[in-house]
Amino acid sequence: MNLAGKLDRLRPGAARPAPDPLAARPDELRRRPPERPAVNRAIDELARAVEAECHADGLVVRRTEHRLAAGTAGLTALPEVCDLEAPDWVYLDTETTGLSGGVGNLAFMVGVARYRGRGLEVRQFLLGGFAGEQRMLSDLADLIGPRAVLVSYNGKCFDLPLLDARSRLYRNDRRLSALPHLDLLYSVRRAYRRHWPDCRLQTAERRLLGLQRVGDLPGAEAPAAWQAWLRDGRAGRLVQVMRHNYQDVVSLALLHRRLTEDFAGTPRPGLNHAAVGAAWNAVGRPDLARQVWERAGGMLDDRGRLQLAALYRRQGRWPQAEAVWMDLHAQGDATAARELSKYYEHRRRDYRKALDFAVRCEGRERETRVARLQQKIGCSPQLPLLQRNPAAMP
Repeated sequence: MNLAGKLDRLRPGAARPAPDPLAARPDELRRRPPERPAVNRAIDELARAVEAECHADGLVVRRTEHRLAAGTAGLTALPEVCDLEAPDWVYLDTETTGLSGGVGNLAFMVGVARYRGRGLEVRQFLLGGFAGEQRMLSDLADLIGPRAVLVSYNGKCFDLPLLDARSRLYRNDRRLSALPHLDLLYSVRRAYRRHWPDCRLQTAERRLLGLQRVGDLPGAEAPAAWQAWLRDGRAGRLVQVMRHNYQDVVSLALLHRRLTEDFAGTPRPGLNHAAVGAAWNAVGRPDLARQVWERAGGMLDDRGRLQLAALYRRQGRWPQAEAVWMDLHAQGDATAARELSKYYEHRRRDYRKALDFAVRCEGRERETRVARLQQKIGCSPQLPLLQRNPAAMP
């Protein structure tokens, strides 16, 4: 507006411009309550739908309890954690936007459970939107703490690397992968993969816990449920995802208890007793390994029996080792024949009997062992012909 126009507005009776409807006095602005975005109202409805609390940045947190009959005694009775003292067990499971790795994949739901009193305290974090991820990761690290022992199912390869990668994006230096970790998938595979079609968590639930989920939303459908929420604000399937996640973390605690029974030497059909005993032997607990193998009895396979005999040999229990080898040799086991040949040659100095077992060894070792024993006892050179036809031996 030029100067003449401004002067005209100052004259008495001059028409004044219409007030700007968007302009407001400061006192009016102070009295007027701010309008909440629609997305916040939707997140409030989501929180009510899952019986949870709505925190800042659209983070939804649900707290529940699950009663358990017994305490935490004996939960270190697994090879991976047998040296820990009074661990603070924290069971963890995630629901993610995809089933593969990569920085673009994130956890939109994280469930954790910890022993409190006579049961489990379960805490579940749900993102109402992308803005709450940093808050969720920070609160999750605070909740777990620096002294926890994490328990997961395939968390070593999936859950923890994913959470650590997302934390690095927010310059969060707390790494869950730095904590002691018990991945129950490896324990289940060691004990049961020989007899099971797969080792998924729900397979372990059915076979070990007798738990059959009814109306459960498969984990593979969880990403689509969260995407539907972001797109349309529909919370129905997210309620199912939260139930699924809750059952996952509770099942981890129950499965942990059951596996300690299996690894303690309780004989069970379908259990790979040989592998269980080998795991104890590998962490320097041979007495527990022997206990597992001996209790298995007729359920112990040939591999386990050879391992048991080898342990007897290392412990100087030669009569027990010989008895196991003899039984295996009667079934045509070439490894047992080799061990018996070595036993009679070096321990008993009975070269002729050692030769009887040597001819039933395999390959190059049979030729070398037979030649050496013939030299020791001064046998006829015709004896090596027998090694070409071991069935001719009595």
